[in-house]
Amino acid sequence: MTARLSIALVCASLWCALASAETSPLVVVYPEVRQPFAQVYQTIADGAEQGYGSPVHRLELANGLNSVDLIDSYENEIVIALGGRPVKQLLGKQLNHPLIVGAISVRIEGVLGLTMVPAPEAIVQRLQVLVPSVKNIYVVDRPKGNVINVAAAKVALEKLGLNLVIKQAADIRDAANVYRELVENLDADDSVWILPGDRFVNNALLSMLLEASWKSDFVVFSSNPTHVKRGALFSVYPDNFKMGIRLGEIALGRAQGNEQAAAMEPLTNVFVTVNERTSNHLGITLTDDKMHYIDLVLPAR
Repeated sequence: MTARLSIALVCASLWCALASAETSPLVVVYPEVRQPFAQVYQTIADGAEQGYGSPVHRLELANGLNSVDLIDSYENEIVIALGGRPVKQLLGKQLNHPLIVGAISVRIEGVLGLTMVPAPEAIVQRLQVLVPSVKNIYVVDRPKGNVINVAAAKVALEKLGLNLVIKQAADIRDAANVYRELVENLDADDSVWILPGDRFVNNALLSMLLEASWKSDFVVFSSNPTHVKRGALFSVYPDNFKMGIRLGEIALGRAQGNEQAAAMEPLTNVFVTVNERTSNHLGITLTDDKMHYIDLVLPAR
């Protein structure tokens, strides 16, 4: 094969890939919400635009409107649905558009997208840097909960020397009883992870957890950064822009006809916020090595 022919074939392949992407514009649909929550979706959409490599159409879904009606006015577009309302409206519908979902806490079987739940490795890396003595991670979830893939998470954590223990609760009252019984037996080898989208841990229950943690020196960490202000040791939560980039990359792969398993990926790009007062109480020194894994420290008061 001559060099000229080789170059021509490479150029043709690149042109086909670009043409494929161009014939499949990207639409990002997300709910209309107040600030600062609206900024979350806007930042994800910014990232999706970068990951896709071309401008995207943004559809802000006002209350009372249906995502299906909005996207029907577009032809051939790939759709990224962000947030619970658009995802619920679009799932199970006969759509003329390839669908990718994101910015939701639950895993949905048979759907391409990205959850807001960090990969076990992302959690463990931060936990082991901050508190290498921890051996057990406790989670309270609903029966048949679909926030984390329990089997996969258990295997991943065991490989890293950690034990994941799932406690089940049917409702808030049940969860309060489970947590009260649980914290009586925890010590410095243990940690409690409050999951993304958790609806069990209200203000009263969080106060109880943090008070017990302070007395028994076990770690409480959360996927809700506001819990760090209250006294949780740290929070692992999404890097929204990088989440958007990954969603855009998934959409680009779909546009180019790449084979992709219809499954939701966990988050790998995350931010970490640490409560300095809690870290001091637990005897954790925030060295330069540790600070490499931390994005924000809430100073002790």
